[in-house]
Amino acid sequence: MVQFYFLSIFVNFIGGLLLAGDTINKQFPGFESLQEFFKNSSYMLFFAILSAVAGIFKIISVFDGDVYVVGDLLPALASITISIYLFNAYFVENKGVSEPHIEKINIFIEEYKSLLGITIIVISILHFFFPDVLFI
Repeated sequence: MVQFYFLSIFVNFIGGLLLAGDTINKQFPGFESLQEFFKNSSYMLFFAILSAVAGIFKIISVFDGDVYVVGDLLPALASITISIYLFNAYFVENKGVSEPHIEKINIFIEEYKSLLGITIIVISILHFFFPDVLFI
């Protein structure tokens, strides 16, 4: 469905900007407002749910002539990565959850957050311009 195609690109681009926000803010100071917007836990939770839905439906729904599952694998995984990051941030910030497996995810994401964000931005841009290319 075309709606999930657009939703996937939108979620991945905005989520990539969130993940790579510290690196991007050094180059372009105007992006601080995006991070301030998502400091509200309601918006963060809504965007986490939206990115999870986009990732799941991107795996399930495909265009005619596209390869099932594999054709949209990277954008779907990028959306799911964004949702994991935002759900993790939401639960750590608001609920104070500190499970051992959540701590491992948090350490990994914080260490590679900028690299993940820039990679997700590139995936979303490539997915926008080349919708029929395999793995993008």
